[in-house]
Amino acid sequence: MRPYTVIVLAALFCNLAVKLFQAIRSGLILQYPAWILTDIAVLLAIEVILLLICYRWPTKRVVRGVTVFAAVVCTWSVINAGWLIRTGTQILPMELSPLIRDPVNIFRMVLGNLWSMPGVAAILLIPSAVALAFFFSVLARPRLPEYDRRRLRTRVVVSLAVSALATIGSLSVSELTRVTAPGLRSNCQSRAVLAFLLPRYRHLARNDFNKASRELPRHDAIPVRLLPQWVNHNVVIIVLEGIQYDCTSLAQEQGGIAPVGGSDGGGLTPYLASVARQGVSFTNARAVVTHTTKALFGLLTGRAPSASQDIGETVPMDQPYASLATILKKGLGFRTAFFQSATGTFEGRPGLVHNLGFDTFWAREDLHDPNQFVGYLGSDEFAMLQPIHDWIKSEDKPFLLVVLCSVTHDNYLVPRWYAPRADQAVDRYYQTISYTDQFIAALDAQLVDLNLTEDTIFCVIGDHGEGFDEHFVSGHERLAYEEVLRIAMCMRAPYLIEPGMRVAGPVNSMDVTPTILGLLGFDIGPMNFDGVNALRPLPQDRKVYFACWMQQGPTGFIQQDNKFVYDPEHDTVSRYCLSVDPLELSGEQLPKEQAQRLTQEIMQWRRGTIFRLDQTETGHTILFDAWHSKWNRRISAIKHVDTY
Repeated sequence: MRPYTVIVLAALFCNLAVKLFQAIRSGLILQYPAWILTDIAVLLAIEVILLLICYRWPTKRVVRGVTVFAAVVCTWSVINAGWLIRTGTQILPMELSPLIRDPVNIFRMVLGNLWSMPGVAAILLIPSAVALAFFFSVLARPRLPEYDRRRLRTRVVVSLAVSALATIGSLSVSELTRVTAPGLRSNCQSRAVLAFLLPRYRHLARNDFNKASRELPRHDAIPVRLLPQWVNHNVVIIVLEGIQYDCTSLAQEQGGIAPVGGSDGGGLTPYLASVARQGVSFTNARAVVTHTTKALFGLLTGRAPSASQDIGETVPMDQPYASLATILKKGLGFRTAFFQSATGTFEGRPGLVHNLGFDTFWAREDLHDPNQFVGYLGSDEFAMLQPIHDWIKSEDKPFLLVVLCSVTHDNYLVPRWYAPRADQAVDRYYQTISYTDQFIAALDAQLVDLNLTEDTIFCVIGDHGEGFDEHFVSGHERLAYEEVLRIAMCMRAPYLIEPGMRVAGPVNSMDVTPTILGLLGFDIGPMNFDGVNALRPLPQDRKVYFACWMQQGPTGFIQQDNKFVYDPEHDTVSRYCLSVDPLELSGEQLPKEQAQRLTQEIMQWRRGTIFRLDQTETGHTILFDAWHSKWNRRISAIKHVDTY
């Protein structure tokens, strides 16, 4: 058998095997035949084309060329297999962009996932190593094949006939797997190519960025005025990383979809629930974009982040944007700090914090103690308590403190002192949530010890949720279901907020900044936020827009109990009535004319969020005296330097 045939058939086997694994795992084995038809059709056709090329031009150079092409096809199958096992979806080329932007941290992430799934790692890597050795042996000594014309003709006809039948079969069942398994009916290779060609995969094009007209206001471009009844409270915001709303005790008390009970039946975050009872809880809160950098920008500026697959918000500006930090600094003389337990190199975080106008940035690198590190990304959250205490005590001035937790990020590990590592990923995830709740309690206790509780607005909010195969897909960056969109959001402000309040109207993370400023007595009207003061009456017909970070992910809005989701994968719009169908199992696909109108409206919002970067295309700078930032257009990279 010819080497390129072996390699293409190996790619076909890989595609069929991983889809069988997914069908068994998700309980959709009856849909498996519909998933594999396009793989059979496309890869058999590719093998025939390579065969005919070698037959027409029988040279060693051609044999090497088609072998390399076959190896690329097979490599994509292996990459897709790993992605499908991890997320439940097939990969698209654009989803590899973080690997180009931040190879070190993404490589650590990949290694962490492989380490947590040793069986899967062995199944993927051992055959790949064998295939790699075979590939190089063929390139070193290619052999020119001999052909029997009759057998060749018969083989081509049979292969093309099977490919054609598989294509016809795939078209005949095109509606079968649309809802329960999006994208699995497609062949991963053809899908990757079409992603560069078809408009539905490219609903944000390069021109949308080049022609972007939106300008984000700088810190000195908005009026900052205080109303007569202003107050001077400190502000503490704790941002939860990737915690599903139903995994909090808030869902137990406020009516989640499928609340997780915890060991004692009271939920995983009893302290968070107690904070909510002491103030206001927003029971219908959503993420604006399912990505941490985007969420941080939205909640700390009150303005929509660029709903696009980039991190333009981290490209350092010469002057910060108008934000909660800059407004509090200008209006009330606040000092500001951003603490995170994660590494600062991940997604250029110092650049974002600089653009938001914070005075101080603290990250895992500032621990100078690898023994406190947890996983490839985070560190023991409790290790932040002493630096936070020292910063608060360093000056007798009001302050804004933002703390970003990270232990709940993949790969879901807690410090060894807290608990033995659970075996299953979802159980490890629950461990990290309980651990984070205890950290919130410890930080709040620190405020009590410092006699600051009565004069502090204490806010806890999630950046986004996380999917664990509730809809046969894991992760958050391409999901628009409630397990990812719905977030915890509560706020305590003694004497400013009546304890036990609940806001049931639809809100999102962009509402945090105007709500806090409204509590402190700022005149927020002239600031023209995209968010609103969520403690004031909300419009009955308010539309809360959302987007996945991945360019090919769903986008839509929530209005009252209705959720409208545009799916670029199939170019459809579905409506979910959340009061009747909270699990989102029976979305109504809208008629073509109505779907086109809503698609235009939704995509107009998404394009409208893209902002113009008022910065040179490339450059570098030093941030917070410890971080070397380099950027190229809308992409930035950060390196920690001890002294500079």
